[in-house]
Amino acid sequence: MAARGEWPPARWTRRLSDLLATHPRLGLAAKAALAASAAWVLVQLIPGPGADYPYYAPLGAVLATSTTLAGSARESAQAVSAITLGAAVALAADGLLGPNVVAIATVIAVGVLLAGWERLGSSSSWVPTSALFVLIIGHANPFHYVLGYAGLTLLGALVGVAVTAAFPPLPLTPASVQLGRLRQTLAEQLDDVVDGLQQEHPPTEDEWRGRMHAVEPVLTQMRAAVREADEARRGNRRAGRYRGTAERLYQQARALERLAFLIEDLTRLIAETEIAENEDVALGPSLRPAAARALAGLADVLRSVEGATADDEATERAYDALEQLVAALRHTRATTDEDLFAAGGIVENVRRSLASVGRPPERSDPTR
Repeated sequence: MAARGEWPPARWTRRLSDLLATHPRLGLAAKAALAASAAWVLVQLIPGPGADYPYYAPLGAVLATSTTLAGSARESAQAVSAITLGAAVALAADGLLGPNVVAIATVIAVGVLLAGWERLGSSSSWVPTSALFVLIIGHANPFHYVLGYAGLTLLGALVGVAVTAAFPPLPLTPASVQLGRLRQTLAEQLDDVVDGLQQEHPPTEDEWRGRMHAVEPVLTQMRAAVREADEARRGNRRAGRYRGTAERLYQQARALERLAFLIEDLTRLIAETEIAENEDVALGPSLRPAAARALAGLADVLRSVEGATADDEATERAYDALEQLVAALRHTRATTDEDLFAAGGIVENVRRSLASVGRPPERSDPTR
């Protein structure tokens, strides 16, 4: 909420900044439009091929506009390289075969093969496209056309890179949103495990399978967002100002990756051992309530994370529940001859999961 008496232009600027941070695609669209417009105005001043093919300049600007400065430079180089490579294929085919159906088939076949070159990245499809354009559209004056096509695309790409450099994005907010989404997914997974443990009888194997959440797609999106944020720091004049925030975000991302692995492993362990079909289960009636409370505490800690830290009270409650589970496990070991190896693995997994989210430094390790 805006502070009372805040100057309206400052308030609007802050709201716009928040909007662009939350929806980076809006900023990307604005930069692409600005770069294309600037390239179009600039190309009008260039004589020669520029007068015949001015539309290639804004095309290059759009191809070069990216969410990061490093990405903009890379995609510019890839696009211009792909276009130049396709043009070279077309010139060779035109010189040997002329503009006929055999030449068309040849340049497309060679272009598609060359498009498999990994270094061309997402611009690889421009190799056969460029070859076809040069062979057919530029046949009357191929060198003139190639100069206009490749040269003006390069000009536009440089404009796109310049615009991205002038307004460098630093997409920390989208990455933070993905971290929160992954935390929520993991908490919901724990909720379903807790609900299964609270049933009067253990769920069946099929019922446990229905409680398994798809964590990997969310984890993949989080990784991509964090990679993009990391790449955006290269050559970014704003990066120094947010270095601390960025480092905390990367630390959280690494911790969440470990936590995602732990929770998936924990879920599989319970789903494979605590099932109605098994004569010997991992926890049994004596340990299921305590295990459910410990997992519910871990879910609460995940939901309580604000910025880089979890809520202290939620963390304390989670460790209290873990201590209760440890005490219940010790009591069961002392009063029965059951093999509680899997139950011990569950306890260790919960302990490590809590440690990866953040634990009060003054507490001793309850499992020791």
